[in-house]
Amino acid sequence: MQIVHTQGYGGLERQVLSLSRGLRDAGHAVTLAVQEGSWLQRQAEVEHLEWAPLRFRGLIDPVSHLRLRRLVRERGIDVVHGHSRRSAFYSALARGRGSCRSVATVHSLSTWKGFQRNQRMIAVSEAVREFLIQKGLPAARIERIYNGVDALPEAHDAERRAAREQLGLAPGRLAVGMVGRMVPHKGHDLLVRALSLLGAVGEPMDLVLIGDATGTWPDELQQLINRLGLDARVRLPGYQGKVAGLLRGLDAFVQPSRSEALSLSLLEAMAAGLPVIAARTGGMPEVIEDGVNGLLFASEDAHALAWQLKKLLDPALRERLGRQARRTQRERFSASAMTDATVSLYRRLLEQPA
Repeated sequence: MQIVHTQGYGGLERQVLSLSRGLRDAGHAVTLAVQEGSWLQRQAEVEHLEWAPLRFRGLIDPVSHLRLRRLVRERGIDVVHGHSRRSAFYSALARGRGSCRSVATVHSLSTWKGFQRNQRMIAVSEAVREFLIQKGLPAARIERIYNGVDALPEAHDAERRAAREQLGLAPGRLAVGMVGRMVPHKGHDLLVRALSLLGAVGEPMDLVLIGDATGTWPDELQQLINRLGLDARVRLPGYQGKVAGLLRGLDAFVQPSRSEALSLSLLEAMAAGLPVIAARTGGMPEVIEDGVNGLLFASEDAHALAWQLKKLLDPALRERLGRQARRTQRERFSASAMTDATVSLYRRLLEQPA
């Protein structure tokens, strides 16, 4: 049973959906315990995955805790797997006193409390694992399992044209994009500032910032774009349901996050064969080797990011980095590898005494 209390859409939710699909396709019975009306509940129906509604009202919600315990008994659940702090709290309590085991995945570099209640913890990068150990969590109970995504076939010209038309991109202009929730720590402003620093050199370059436009950050970002005179060169299309298809319309991808455990969007861009630039923070240097399968820049340094963007004006470099990025994703960060490693952890845990 995968337990997710969140309502929205982001890397965590997409990773849980991918894992659940992989487990199901490998022959395991999977149930998603989610909020009714959430993005994951809707996707579970589309994917024909079993799901059960929970309300998740805070950490202490007796109704949800009791319902989880009942579901574990009735469905013969072997492993409960919580994602994020609150869901990890629920997974630990759902295990009860029976033979069921509990696992929790840490998806960020900002939270650690409550995860140790579970028998095993999964860190999505070595950076997250080191962070948890520094916070005093037992290293022997933490396993690093990288996020993974499905490989994508190379795009046909017609698919690329269709994606560019949907994003409103003019022919002949270099399109650089990023995908992420519209929150400050994702670093959209750094990318906008870097574009402005390119000046005339960057004139052929446009930005596409894809993400759910909620909260005050999109308005603040738009004000920055207007103030820098970039309103004709930066697009904010908001939430997009099928990002993989839109990636085909881009020429390069940037992940400028101020803090990032391991970006699923970065892996998806690599799967699409895009040259990528990432901030040297969190787990991203574990994925990107500077100058080999992508480019890195010092986090928070818009000038350093502008310098890397300038390099991508070279089509030969874009082609080489994109080719190596696709190879890295397929060899090290596949959805099947993530699923296999998770199943292995489940099995080893089940072989131990309750």
